[in-house]
Amino acid sequence: MITLDNVTKSYGAFQVLKGCSAEIGRGEVVVVCGPSGSGKSTLIKCINALETFEGGQIWVDGMAVRSGKTDHSALRAKAGMVFQSFELFSHLSILDNIMLAPRLVQKRAKDEIREHAKTLLRRVGLERHADKYPIALSGGQQQRAAIARALAMKPDVMLFDEPTSALDPEMVQEVLQVMTELAREGMTMMCVTHEMGFARQVATRILFVDAGEIVDDCPAAEFFAGRCSVRAQAFLRFEADHPG
Repeated sequence: MITLDNVTKSYGAFQVLKGCSAEIGRGEVVVVCGPSGSGKSTLIKCINALETFEGGQIWVDGMAVRSGKTDHSALRAKAGMVFQSFELFSHLSILDNIMLAPRLVQKRAKDEIREHAKTLLRRVGLERHADKYPIALSGGQQQRAAIARALAMKPDVMLFDEPTSALDPEMVQEVLQVMTELAREGMTMMCVTHEMGFARQVATRILFVDAGEIVDDCPAAEFFAGRCSVRAQAFLRFEADHPG
C-alpha cells in the first residue's frame, strides 16, 4: 500500500530525513515512534504531500507522491490524515465539517454524502452531536469528529500524526478506542504516537525513527520483546519510566 524509497528531506542545512525506506502492506497497522524532533511527523506528512521532499520516492497504492503528474487532492483522498490539532472549521456544524470535502473534492451526491456522514458519526459515537459546532465538543469528541471527517473520503489508508497529544489524559482513551476499532476492521494505518500501550495492543509493525533515520523496522512483538536496536531499547525504558 505504501512504499518509502530512500526518502530525504532538509530544512535549509538541516537534514530531517536521511534515506528512509520501508514498505507498508494492505491491512497493516504501523506505529512510528521515537524521540521528539526525530522526523516522525515530517515523514508521515510526506506520504500525502503535506511536506515536500528532495530525494527518493513514495508510492501510495501505486501513485507516486513526488511527481508533477500526481493529483494531490486524489492522493489525500486515498491517504486520509488526522492531525495533532483537530483542524475543524469552527463556523460549520460537525455534520457539515464531515460532508465538506466529499462534496467539494469528490463531487458526490449530497444525499449520499449526508447518509455516509451520519453513519460515520454513529461509528465514532457522535451521532447526537451532528448539529453542534466544534466549540461545543470536548477535545476528545473533536478528534473523533476529525477521524470521521477523514473517513468520509473513503480512504485506503489512514495516517495519524500524534492524534492524542493535544488531549487531556482522560480523553485519550476514547480516541484510541476508535483507532483500535479501525485497526480491527482491517484499515491500513500509519500512526505517529508515544502511546506505547496502544502500539503494543494494535500495531503489527514498529518503525523506530531517530535523528531522521529509520533505525528499526520490525514486528511489534519483537520490538517490545527488546529484539531491537540499543537506541530503541533505551527509548522503551524511558517511556516505561515516564508514562504520559
